[in-house]
Amino acid sequence: MRYELRFGLLGPPVLYDAGTRPSRSAHGDDGPHGVPLPAARAVRSPKARVLLAALLLDAGRIVPVDSLKEALWGGAPPPSAQASLHNHVSRLRRLLDDPDRLRAAPPGYRLRVDHGELDVHVFERHLAAARGAFAARNWERVVRECEAALTLWRGVPLTGLPSELGGYALVQRLKEARLLLLEWRYDAELALGDGELDRLVPELTELAAEHPLRESYHRQLMLALHRAGRRAEALAVHRDLRTHLVEELGVEPGQTVREAHVEVLRDAGEGAVRGFAEGPTGGFGDVTGAAAVRRGEVGAVRRGEVGAVRPGEVGAETGSAPSPTPAPLRPAQLPPSPAHFTGRVDLLRRLHEAVASEPTAGPLVISGMAGVGKSALALQVAHQLKERFSDGQLYLDLHGATPGAAPLTPAQALAALLRDLGIDPRHLPESPDAATALLRTLLAPTRTLLVLDDVAHAAQVRPLLPAGPGCAVIVTSRSPLTALDGAHRFRLTPLSAGESVELLRVASGRAPHTGPMNPAAPAHGHGHHDLTASHPLVELTGRLPLALRVVAARLAARSHLTPDALARRLAVPGSRLHHLEYDDLSVRRSLAVAHDALAASDREADRDAVLVLRRIGGLDLPTYGVPLLARLAGIDERRAEAALDRLVDVALLEETAYGRYAPHVLVRDFARELAKAAPPV
Repeated sequence: MRYELRFGLLGPPVLYDAGTRPSRSAHGDDGPHGVPLPAARAVRSPKARVLLAALLLDAGRIVPVDSLKEALWGGAPPPSAQASLHNHVSRLRRLLDDPDRLRAAPPGYRLRVDHGELDVHVFERHLAAARGAFAARNWERVVRECEAALTLWRGVPLTGLPSELGGYALVQRLKEARLLLLEWRYDAELALGDGELDRLVPELTELAAEHPLRESYHRQLMLALHRAGRRAEALAVHRDLRTHLVEELGVEPGQTVREAHVEVLRDAGEGAVRGFAEGPTGGFGDVTGAAAVRRGEVGAVRRGEVGAVRPGEVGAETGSAPSPTPAPLRPAQLPPSPAHFTGRVDLLRRLHEAVASEPTAGPLVISGMAGVGKSALALQVAHQLKERFSDGQLYLDLHGATPGAAPLTPAQALAALLRDLGIDPRHLPESPDAATALLRTLLAPTRTLLVLDDVAHAAQVRPLLPAGPGCAVIVTSRSPLTALDGAHRFRLTPLSAGESVELLRVASGRAPHTGPMNPAAPAHGHGHHDLTASHPLVELTGRLPLALRVVAARLAARSHLTPDALARRLAVPGSRLHHLEYDDLSVRRSLAVAHDALAASDREADRDAVLVLRRIGGLDLPTYGVPLLARLAGIDERRAEAALDRLVDVALLEETAYGRYAPHVLVRDFARELAKAAPPV
């Protein structure tokens, strides 16, 4: 796919010259086959840089004049701001390759940015492709896509621009995405094992030093050193990481670091172990460590017991007394109960009744669209019922729709649960069927609650289900997981108007301080009087909990921002999703996960689903039928129906009646953005 870059935000704002294709090299200025990067021209005027960045942050959409004034002058625009803004717009037009790109469009200005012209968009497309390739273990493509994205990185996005411009959440997301791309690329290069791993060591050393708590870079550095024949240095990396984690945070390295440590130790000689013994806090002494390595074993890796050797094994080698058998684990892994949980009274009652049934007939599946509050509901009911489960609570995020994370495979999920139940990683069964059988054996006599969050599909969770009558499983997924036999299904819809305004009031800190709360009645007190169930913010957020939390965060952050003023911003056509992003909360990003996974898929139905969603964005109707969308997408009705089914599966559409489909109001906005960004047909 060819991209013709024109605009850059991955660093200080720049304008690219036309006619060349972006490089794919992560290390220099030349791309694949020596194709150079386009020449970048810095925008010299500080005000022009701010104006360009503000327009590019809402590329292709109308940016209101008030928003541009706030970006240029903060909260104190001069009396001449209107005329000055017009002059800055005129100067910026002269810098563009086509002055008609920047046009007045009441109530503001719109900068036309075509497909592949903004480096952020190209970066995110390569990110989505790399994520899909990483999930499929297609290592060659992972390297290609990661390098194509990393080439575009010129430094911290929006460098040198005032904080009034906003974009903090975007910058943090892009910085995290870059770190993920680096992780994926190094994992791919280690998996490919091209025999030149020494070249990775300097880069990984720098990254490990720059991010001392990011275990992945230390793990990759250990493996690169070890596989390059530098085992002693690899052991030193592990020693330093573990010391830092234990002293600073009081935690042990994670499973993947422990597994890398095992690989190094299995090939290390007795002298290496003695030379890098971890002392009284680490667990490997000279004799026991050497004996363990001679047998190709490391100690039982459990919480607080890294390096401890299994009872009976050390005594056979050294004549010492066997260690006592560790007490069984009683996991208590539930994340904190959700703050400001609102409504869902009937669903909570039904979930309580389902969990209270003896035995529980099957998993409880909570499904619904992105941001509708599935995880919050699951954790709320789990905390309310945890005392019923005397043997503990297990929590596992399977990353089925997590931005920037590949979904866990069933094997990875099984390994995590078995490890959390105290199984030595050395003794995990290699066969998935055997691992499933072991998990069920361990859980059968217990009363344990499992919360399996963010499940992608039934096959991902099926091997994790216990068979014991005393256990219960709560599953969250965008899909109802209809292929999961025996499940009780609870579909979440957006909140009611009264529940929505209650969440807004409490989460924003603008709730009444005394007396019972009546969501439908006006609140009294400073800043409260205009938050009622009929306020425009309720419908502008689509009553979606994630969108309501973003709005509440904006109101909490700016005490002088009124709900009416924020509602006016959300009501500007094409700007709503921009304002529904704050810090690490983003409606657009949550919706994009499902779209990006479909776009990265090789399945015909998934590719058709992306096309159909764009067509929905270009046609504003209350509901859509198969024949119409088949004609718009240029496919037959069989393929159109399969595409619509996939969009329903990933909660980007709802089937309101047989053969009739409708998007949530925020999905409709997302589809419009896709339609505008799509290349011309």
